[in-house]
Amino acid sequence: MRMMFICVLLLYSFTGYNQPTDYSFSPLSQKKEKQPVGWLYGSFGWHRIWYTRSSIHFIDNKTSNYDFSLIKAKGIDDDDLNIGQGIDAPQWSLRFGYLLNKKNGWGVELSYDHAKYILEQGQRVRLKGNIYGQSFDKDTIISPDFIEYEHTDGANYYMLNIVKRKILYTSAKMHVLDLLVKAGAGPVIPRTESKIMGNHYNEHYHISGFVGGVESSLRYELFKKIFTELSVKGVYARYNDVLLWGDGRASQHWWSLQALFTLAYQLPLNKKNSTH
Repeated sequence: MRMMFICVLLLYSFTGYNQPTDYSFSPLSQKKEKQPVGWLYGSFGWHRIWYTRSSIHFIDNKTSNYDFSLIKAKGIDDDDLNIGQGIDAPQWSLRFGYLLNKKNGWGVELSYDHAKYILEQGQRVRLKGNIYGQSFDKDTIISPDFIEYEHTDGANYYMLNIVKRKILYTSAKMHVLDLLVKAGAGPVIPRTESKIMGNHYNEHYHISGFVGGVESSLRYELFKKIFTELSVKGVYARYNDVLLWGDGRASQHWWSLQALFTLAYQLPLNKKNSTH
């Protein structure tokens, strides 16, 4: 919660800054360059992600064989880049966006984070509920014989973001350093792999809830069209309807913090010349 509060304060103070009255890649030049009306961009990169502890509720709606919760369970990401193991293997991030001219600084962006969540094995958690008619309220150790639960085909954050950009530095050689703040929300569409007391499930993607959050990025532009971003992103994600084997369902919510690196290409959009 503290992390999200700081990010919101950053967004508020950031939008209050005055934008430069004139922008030029080459301030030493006396000739004004015609600036694009906007920029289209796309980026791709990798991230690490850290989760708060969360309580996970598991229920079998068909047989009533189980209805229990794991209290304050720890989830971890996949810290291996997994290069060459298929598109779903790495923890990757994708962005498509449009920014108005650099004087205006506002824009909109679609983002996708292929985040991975793994219920850590070997941890001690509180088990509360019923399993095969027996009531439990005690500590237990998470093990594969009991439960495996992971969004390794992606916890999958999809977000529509509003973007605000401020130019921090420009040089005569086309180098530009920007600060961007993004805020948005969207659905979570995980493909969850689970095994609960021997019943395995990993079948298809499913809209399970929603995510919302803010992101702050340092963007370094090189030669106008190529840039990299280093970003920090904080979100709240709620999963209300995670698919399990049979008619089983799981639900949970968490806060997460991401560190991202992306590489991107941007395309300027210019006004068409008048024919009159």
